Amino acid sequence: MQFKSSHRVAVLDLTHGGAVIARKLRNIVSEITAIDVYKTMDAAELDALENCGIKTSREPLDASDFDLIIAPVHLDSNYPMLKDALSNNIPVLSHHVAAGQILSGYNLKNKTLVEITGTKAKTSTAILLAQILSGEKKVVSHTSRGIEDWSTGKSVRKGLSITPASILLALDAVEEAGIEFEVFISEISLGGTGCADIGVITTIANDYKIASGTRLASDAKRQMILNAKPKSSIVVNKDALRFFGACRRDLNIISFTESIDASCSVYYEDEKTIAYYLDKKHGRICLPDAQGYDINAYKTAFACATAAALAMNIGADVIGRALCDFGGAEGRMKKTSLAGRTLIDNSNSGMDIRVAEKALEFSKAQGERIVMVLGEEAKEVCEGLDPSGVEQFIQKHLDELAALVLVGERMKPLVNTEDNIHYAGNLAAGIELAKKMTHEKDIILSCVKCFR
Repeated sequence: MQFKSSHRVAVLDLTHGGAVIARKLRNIVSEITAIDVYKTMDAAELDALENCGIKTSREPLDASDFDLIIAPVHLDSNYPMLKDALSNNIPVLSHHVAAGQILSGYNLKNKTLVEITGTKAKTSTAILLAQILSGEKKVVSHTSRGIEDWSTGKSVRKGLSITPASILLALDAVEEAGIEFEVFISEISLGGTGCADIGVITTIANDYKIASGTRLASDAKRQMILNAKPKSSIVVNKDALRFFGACRRDLNIISFTESIDASCSVYYEDEKTIAYYLDKKHGRICLPDAQGYDINAYKTAFACATAAALAMNIGADVIGRALCDFGGAEGRMKKTSLAGRTLIDNSNSGMDIRVAEKALEFSKAQGERIVMVLGEEAKEVCEGLDPSGVEQFIQKHLDELAALVLVGERMKPLVNTEDNIHYAGNLAAGIELAKKMTHEKDIILSCVKCFR
């Protein structure tokens, strides 16, 4: 469904990109109303929308007063306006589709748009793919790290979310900065906009429920395939392909996996070799000895980025060199030195208890005394870090640590200095406290869920 100038449109959920979509549509459709579903927008922000000619409300309105409702895929289907829309046959578009329709008006001629979604390894895949492609092309990436110009190595903007609407802000920022690019790589939560030339699903492992428990996140990610434009390429993990079932025949489907599986286009032949078979292209790419990071934490990213690069006709030799030059990504099992200590940095927006346990196993293999920093800087980051899960982690692993520093208000009830469990208000404070509790050659393991 394309937007019409006569449309009266309600945009739901201003917290997760709805305000961006509303602003973009105000000169396209007849009337826009922005609904602050979670009542998190302050009065000044709502006034700013009103001053732009956008009506606002903190309460649900009658859906029959609108021609079209735009809502995020994670909104509870029992929200009154969605139920009302269903009863009255009012069309509902997702934020992804709405952003895609707006994006179709951008000038992306002779440019390649790559969109990446998945449960894990989105940022790592985007960064690794950008590094591979930047050897031959002008690349800009938009991830949870921010917007980066790979031609100059400069950061264009930090702190931008990965909601579907954020791709519009990212492209606007790149245009305002006067940056020319050939490839734009964008990390997007829970699906794609339908505008990508290359759509990527890293994995659906560790699936979880959204929309107040009424649907699975994997159902939303499937939209990367269902909404893809004809003749585009989809790079998809076998775990997702197996779950989704039959795919569209008008797409170029490229599968990959992190284990030996000749049914996939790209797979690990062994721990040191990635094999690939794409049409007439076939061969092997040797993997480097990891320097400064845990290569096991990057297996998905290595296979996925390799598959995406091959789909873009990048030579195996170029891919191999980039993999050898890769030194890990900040906050993703990156091993560095800090005041004579070893810092294993695994603090990022996708961090969870499973990942924290893997990080601890990697740290224990180094054979030194470990002080761990664990928690969340904000519970809103991708659902936060469940305190009950942290409590179970403590019960299971506390005796493997010299000390534990918890971060985040919700972790305070778990603090017990007698058991060497301490508290810090944020990640930086947690690292500083860990430094005071360690000596040279000790390990500081950082596992805090946060935006970096």
